Amino acid sequence: MSRFDWVALGEEAIELLRRYLTIDTTNPPGNESAGVEFLAAFLANEGIPFETAEAAPRRGNLAARLAGDGSRPGLVLHHHIDVVPAERRSWSVDPFAGVIDDGYLYGRGALDMKSVGILQLMAVAAVRRAGIRLRGDVVVLATADEEDDIEQGSEFVARHRGAWLAGADAALSELGGVLDRLELTRPIGIIGVSEKTPLPIRLTARGLPGHGSLAWPDSAPHRLVRALRRLLRGVRAPRVLPETQEFFATLATALPPGTATGYDDLTRALEDPEFRAAFLANPHYTAAVTTTFAVTVVRCGERRNVVPDEAVAEVDCRVLTGDDPHEVVEWVRRRIDDDQVDVEVMRPPRHPSLSPTDTPLYRALADSLRRRMPNVAVTPAILTGFSDSWVFRRYGLQSYGFSPFVLDEGELFRIHGSDERISLENVRAGVRAYTELLLAVLGD
Repeated sequence: MSRFDWVALGEEAIELLRRYLTIDTTNPPGNESAGVEFLAAFLANEGIPFETAEAAPRRGNLAARLAGDGSRPGLVLHHHIDVVPAERRSWSVDPFAGVIDDGYLYGRGALDMKSVGILQLMAVAAVRRAGIRLRGDVVVLATADEEDDIEQGSEFVARHRGAWLAGADAALSELGGVLDRLELTRPIGIIGVSEKTPLPIRLTARGLPGHGSLAWPDSAPHRLVRALRRLLRGVRAPRVLPETQEFFATLATALPPGTATGYDDLTRALEDPEFRAAFLANPHYTAAVTTTFAVTVVRCGERRNVVPDEAVAEVDCRVLTGDDPHEVVEWVRRRIDDDQVDVEVMRPPRHPSLSPTDTPLYRALADSLRRRMPNVAVTPAILTGFSDSWVFRRYGLQSYGFSPFVLDEGELFRIHGSDERISLENVRAGVRAYTELLLAVLGD
């Protein structure tokens, strides 16, 4: 007989996640301490020791440790407590009510990423309840501020609570999983090994102020528009990383015949102008092979008939692994080519990092996805979004984006969007998958 009642654990996880989703930890302002208090109450009831720390008022972080026998390095199971804002008028349900409907649990954070945190918590509780002593410590880490700056979350922990990570050599965070989309002939399992890092850039154009009734070709707003046009028309040369090549080669095996020609050797295929134009027309594919730029904020005048002396744009630049952020900024300056437009980096540059795929942990993650869906094709991936894994790698841990979720378009594209949800089956199966992963990595 199994030492685990998977049905009961799954139902407990659903209820725990439902309650967690009712806690509004929208960042800004964050209020992650409310989430910390919820997690701490569960851990206290389970008898699992934990510590908490606030980087600023109500910006809470938590670490719990299930002690092993010390014969292997420990493993950090991480999730961030904060969530992005939810525009309630565009949701069909209250995003903080924990609504269950037609086999799905709705709420901001259902996928990104309170659900993963609950699976991690339940897996550790299940192992402890079963009386199993693992070979290494498991650290359950819940942090603030991932959706904004990480400074009051994982960065704060690494700098000021390093003991929380002591003894561990690896971490799991967001966001892998199994993609089971309609156009695929077989599902694709993704394990995140790197991510593009944000390089926020501010462009400030200056010119003479004046009356809106006159033509001002070199006004600040006009200069800014021209600068943005030159920037966005520039295309940096595509560069295919080995991990990206493996992803597209694996993807080719799951696409209908004739739809993935060239994916087996992207570097060579991208030399063909026709292939390159078609490939880069897909924004997801472009993000996989180049450093990208997206204009997200524009500010200038306040009155229609007054030409302002300053116009500002903020650009979300995402740096591809291997690119030098300082070189990227100089490239932007050359593209703009206007001494009346200042180019400023809004935060210190972060150099991208990468975790290897030839480790026992990576192989265990791949095996976990194959158990979750036996016909899955597993591949490493470089995520286009930023994650806390960058911090963990910087402080010496190999970090991977992992979840045991099977996702289709109906769930995947709701992340940061309206009606974010997770299927109850993903929660039920996820508890078992995460528990079995701990046993595979740190068990006898």
